[in-house]
Amino acid sequence: MGRLNEIKAINSQLWCPFKTVLFPISFIELADSLEKKGYEMSPALPFPRLPGRLTAIGEIARKGKTVVQVDTSAQMLNITDISVKSAVDCFDEIANILAEDHGFNLDELVKFYRFNATYEIPTEKQAYETIAKNLKIPILENLKENWAVELWPLELKFANANLKANSENWLDISVRPSYERNDSYVISTVYRNTDKAKTLKFVETFEENVIKMIELIDR
Repeated sequence: MGRLNEIKAINSQLWCPFKTVLFPISFIELADSLEKKGYEMSPALPFPRLPGRLTAIGEIARKGKTVVQVDTSAQMLNITDISVKSAVDCFDEIANILAEDHGFNLDELVKFYRFNATYEIPTEKQAYETIAKNLKIPILENLKENWAVELWPLELKFANANLKANSENWLDISVRPSYERNDSYVISTVYRNTDKAKTLKFVETFEENVIKMIELIDR
């Protein structure tokens, strides 16, 4: 397989919006529980922590390369990391923390789960040319006449058939060349599902499936 084995994670996110009108836990409760598990709180947060509800958007805590973000106005919890596994582990840890400290069942209040990721895979070929060869369509000849210059598809993008892009259940995957050196493929995905088990299965097999997809493109 050559260099396709050298898959590299750039960014991974696992997040969920809640069904509730208000963010389902107070900032003080969440902050105290995260600190107890070794998370470093963001210096931008107010101190001392006053009672009552806090409106917050952005990072509230981190541990190593794992960042915990919230958007209390949108009722959203977001875990960002480089590693997919680390993001999932952090999500599970927070769910367990909230259950142990506050009797709060995270999964019962989740509207849907969303997974975002960006990966890069090196290639010994010219990525842009290889992508273009995989998407030869008749309209390109018409565009060449229209613009008086030859045009190539810059990226491949796939999505769920027969679904709307704003559906709670959704998948789209894009593959583009590295803009800087054209020696690698950059793969980005958005996956949403109301079923946690399906989401975790997608996440756990994501890297394997990305490699299989790039093998088809890079032939």
